[in-house]
Amino acid sequence: MAEASNFLASKRYAVVTGGNKGIGFEICKQLALKEITVVLTARDAKRGLDSVEKLIKECGFSSDILVFHQLDVTDSASVASLADFIKTKFGKLDILVNNAGILGAMGNADAFVRAVQITGDWPEGEHVNWKELVTQTFETAEECLNTNYYGAKRMVEALAPLLQLSDSARIVNISSFLGLLERIPNEKVKGALSNVESLTEEQIDEILNKLLKDVKEGSEEKEGWPSYLSAYSLSKAAMNAYTRILAKKNPTFLVNCVCPGFVKTDMNCNAGPLTVAQGADGPVKYAVVTGSNKGIGFETVRQLASNGIMVVLTSRDEKRGLEAVEKLKADGLSDTVVFHQLDVADPASVASLVDFIRNQFGKLDILVNNAGIGGLTLDSDAFTKFTQLAGGGFPLGEDAWSEIAIPTVEGTEECLNINYHGAKRMVDGLLPLLQLSDSAKIVNVSSFLGSLKHIPNEGVREVLNNIESLTEEKVDELLNKFSKDFKEGLLEKEGWPTYISAYILSKACLNAYTRILAKKYPNFMINSVCPGFVKTDITCNNGLFTAIEGAQNPVRLALLPHGGPSGCFFNQREMSCF
Repeated sequence: MAEASNFLASKRYAVVTGGNKGIGFEICKQLALKEITVVLTARDAKRGLDSVEKLIKECGFSSDILVFHQLDVTDSASVASLADFIKTKFGKLDILVNNAGILGAMGNADAFVRAVQITGDWPEGEHVNWKELVTQTFETAEECLNTNYYGAKRMVEALAPLLQLSDSARIVNISSFLGLLERIPNEKVKGALSNVESLTEEQIDEILNKLLKDVKEGSEEKEGWPSYLSAYSLSKAAMNAYTRILAKKNPTFLVNCVCPGFVKTDMNCNAGPLTVAQGADGPVKYAVVTGSNKGIGFETVRQLASNGIMVVLTSRDEKRGLEAVEKLKADGLSDTVVFHQLDVADPASVASLVDFIRNQFGKLDILVNNAGIGGLTLDSDAFTKFTQLAGGGFPLGEDAWSEIAIPTVEGTEECLNINYHGAKRMVDGLLPLLQLSDSAKIVNVSSFLGSLKHIPNEGVREVLNNIESLTEEKVDELLNKFSKDFKEGLLEKEGWPTYISAYILSKACLNAYTRILAKKYPNFMINSVCPGFVKTDITCNNGLFTAIEGAQNPVRLALLPHGGPSGCFFNQREMSCF
């Protein structure tokens, strides 16, 4: 944090391209509020001047803090004129935000909004026909690449001499999750753009020229380009690659790219879940996901990182965790994912992670308690058989589970220690850092099996459901009683679940703890969520949903605008009773 303080100590100058509306407008506002002199730019001089006047009226900025200059990033003469202006007026430049961008296609606004309403997010999947939403032509594709990628390059090349006069030069390239390499089917293109050691600007040019040629010839699908918005996706993938080239070429600069998320802007027909203010916040959100080297946790990391959030991927096994990070780096997420070893059952390991986050980031915005085990050694053949008998749904009933698994005292204790007490250790350890966030969120990954209806004992149900009098001590007492009854073979007699019992209790108590925390910390957003019956190791890869689909549910809660629901249990997308 000291470095950030030094950066703001002396007079700083910034340029934001495409700054007259949307995310660019908000970036100008937020930089100016930090007393950085901002040059707001726009192609249309009248709209740009109107935007400056609006900010001056709303925020009381002086003409020393916010100025306007006309700019068309596709016009080299316009870029040169801006560079001359900055050189004459300020003598240097500290921050360049390459925000100007276009979609590169003609859209059907009504169809797009309907698709967003149906999916609840960016429209994707088999039920979405992008040919009905947008039309891309050779001309729109060419204009997109010229603006989004080559426009940013023109800005960097023209302003590099002025950035070199700064003692802390920064370039921020506004990118998109659509620019992730995983979205490009063509393996050769992916390989070229991910190989930062040998990648050159000339290679990027060759790739983009090949795309345009294939767009012109109508051979995009055959040549392995993205199935929709190919020019936009490639412009952002190229921007991400260019960011890495610049960072390597200019080691004294801070050069990064960021996806602001699915933001309500003209480009998105004002249909995104995030406001422009939230999108303009940029890469200042930090998240931790426990148990994230595989399955739902891994996909949660990927999706958060794709939204521009810096994510700490954690794993008990360091080798597996580092391998998971490498997979994400290969997909172009190298700047937004880091690894730290974590065993939530070990207080010393949790403390080590807390120290790392405190020293690296100074705060935490999102905690996803995903680490969990079944507490049982499953007979995978039996589990698969009974899943099939249940029509593909999760198998329930003592008859099924007597064949699927035999519970042990050791497995039961480990399940409670990881699923419930592990989540508690994480919250207790990270609470001081979450309190430093202006929009702290805790997402506890639970299960439909944690619903109170799965516990026969009415007294236990009443205790866990009475949020007014419920305390952590009472939850601990219940779990201690359950453990004692399990060891003594008294589960049925005492009204506990008789199959998957430790898992059910661990998730029911996690749900109860979620409500306790939400009541205790009203400024946080704290919820628990069942991701669905997902194909993972814990379900012997049986299930109704992929890990990608399952992860969308905790991610959605982690990205909700601040001031949303708290203390709730969501069964996938729907709010449910406890």
